[in-house]
Amino acid sequence: MPFAVVTRDVEAAAPYATALAALGLDVVAMPVTRTAPPDDPGALVRALERDGYAAIVVASQRAAEALLLACGHAALPEVWAVGPATARRLAQGHITAIVPDGVRDGATLASALVAQRELAGKRVLLPRAEDGRDEAAELIRAAGAEVDDVIAYRTVAAGEDDPAIARGRDLLATGQAAVCAVFAPSQVAALDALAPVRNLATRFVAIGETTAGALRDAGAAVAGVAASPTPEGIANAVAAVYPPKR
Repeated sequence: MPFAVVTRDVEAAAPYATALAALGLDVVAMPVTRTAPPDDPGALVRALERDGYAAIVVASQRAAEALLLACGHAALPEVWAVGPATARRLAQGHITAIVPDGVRDGATLASALVAQRELAGKRVLLPRAEDGRDEAAELIRAAGAEVDDVIAYRTVAAGEDDPAIARGRDLLATGQAAVCAVFAPSQVAALDALAPVRNLATRFVAIGETTAGALRDAGAAVAGVAASPTPEGIANAVAAVYPPKR
């Protein structure tokens, strides 16, 4: 069976393995990054104590986990989330999130919030990664809001000797991986350090346009971009390019 490398850990890759199995692909998890606490673990707690937010923007499952840890039983304003997986993670902590249609990443989530809410003069909380991109915060500020973009977690790249990445790295390096699915710009950078993506023959599929842009910047040929940040979205993007048409 042909292989698909997924740049997530085994647990997070499981739904994608199910979706891609229908295409005849055997998924190999390659967790090129891991999440670590921020340098200031109390920053998000202090932000929530300030209160007065019109909305909280949650652009990843990691940000959702950080919010759940920080909020305790405090009442929250509207919470806006990227995709059903992030919403499900929030729901596990009894937080109901707004998930706009067509949202793929932090920037499109911010655009949806700006389009649907009057934000001028209001405050918005944006928990994010230390190396996270600024597009979402910039879009919300451009709408006249004050944005507290709080570092909620750090993304740490896997080391070359990490056994969890060994099989995936070998499949990519030897050309045995038919597809590689990538989920964040930080994963692109980590993967490129381990196996330069411009030199790989595999087809790359990205979870959204932001990640696709990072892949292109690294010199990779992007074969597909998921229309939604879900296992089904990735599977549909893969199905458009695999198996290759003769």
